[in-house]
Amino acid sequence: MAHDVFISYSSKDKPTADATCATLEAGGIRCWMAPRDIRPGADWGEAIVEAIQGSRAFVLVFSENANLSVQIKREVERAINKAIPIIPLRIENVMPTKSMEFFLSTPHWLDAFTPPLEQHLTYLVEVIRSILEGRAVLPPPVQHKPGIASVDRRFLIGGAIGLLGAGAVGWVFLRPSPSFVGKWTAAKIDPAPGSSSPFGMFSISLFLENAVTGSKLTANMEIGSLGQYSFDWGGDDTGTVTSNGAGTATFASNASGASNVFSYVRLDGTNAYEAASMLGGKSGDSAIALTAPGTAQSILVGTPLGSSGDGIGPLVGRWYTHTPANGALGAVTTGLDITPDGSYHYHFDIAESGLWHASDGNWSMTPQGALPSSGTYQFNGSDQVTCASKDGVTVWVRAS
Repeated sequence: MAHDVFISYSSKDKPTADATCATLEAGGIRCWMAPRDIRPGADWGEAIVEAIQGSRAFVLVFSENANLSVQIKREVERAINKAIPIIPLRIENVMPTKSMEFFLSTPHWLDAFTPPLEQHLTYLVEVIRSILEGRAVLPPPVQHKPGIASVDRRFLIGGAIGLLGAGAVGWVFLRPSPSFVGKWTAAKIDPAPGSSSPFGMFSISLFLENAVTGSKLTANMEIGSLGQYSFDWGGDDTGTVTSNGAGTATFASNASGASNVFSYVRLDGTNAYEAASMLGGKSGDSAIALTAPGTAQSILVGTPLGSSGDGIGPLVGRWYTHTPANGALGAVTTGLDITPDGSYHYHFDIAESGLWHASDGNWSMTPQGALPSSGTYQFNGSDQVTCASKDGVTVWVRAS
């Protein structure tokens, strides 16, 4: 039977897996799960491999049982090799083991350990539909604090340009207020407290938090006469790196004054190649994996400049990621330069484009392939405007 989704689960979690399958199929999404869909007499392993290969999405019912399952790890690896989108449905508040972390760097984590389960499964149906239809993923109706990576990876900078939605709408011709046409630079950015990081709970979010605390954020936008816009924002964090012994180091931020301890490992060979292929790297790149307490692992690829011995040697180098826009998040570039003398510079940049509309003190924007966001504005003369939303305030000045 043709199917859309492969459901991976531990046999100890079969009741939840059955409920997941039933909800998806009630929503018109065809599922494959063992042992239900293995033909009598068929080779079990061959059936699993063929079912994964024939899937368009992969749902992992993630729990402590799944975390420790060698079979599930094999299934996840197979899905990664086939470039099939993985959606972990986390039914217990557990972090992935080190052997699972590398494969689960996905924006589609769904936390489903808070009752009722039915609410999360209903949302899962919408997530799968979005993926199958090539749309971006809609944000959940109720946001729960994530433990690994947030499904909603938006960071609405000052509401001035609600950075990115997570969904799709039809194209609408929107004519902007003439006063907005032109190029603008953010003179002041005040994100609202609690605005979520676009990097979820991954460890690199700590660098972004330093940039926010230290007011090291920048933003630019350009609005055309037909209502088209382009927008990019980013931030910087600098500081020092000191070794705490092999495998751990403290990053002390100049921007915020905060110190964070990271565990790290350098990846070479096959692991580095796989990381480079997913993160916009090039053939021959090495990679580093960074983890801080309470966060998920972040991986960056690049060129090592130091030895792989003791101290910060394995960290020294130029590390980066570059991923194109995918609907749920704009084009993202990150960079982490670490020098032999123990200094670091982290930079990120996120870019998007779409349609803009403003009139009567209200603005709205529709990024390509994403839901619109909106807020209010007030001009102070013709070359300065303050834009606000529930996510914060940004003061824009016209660029020369």
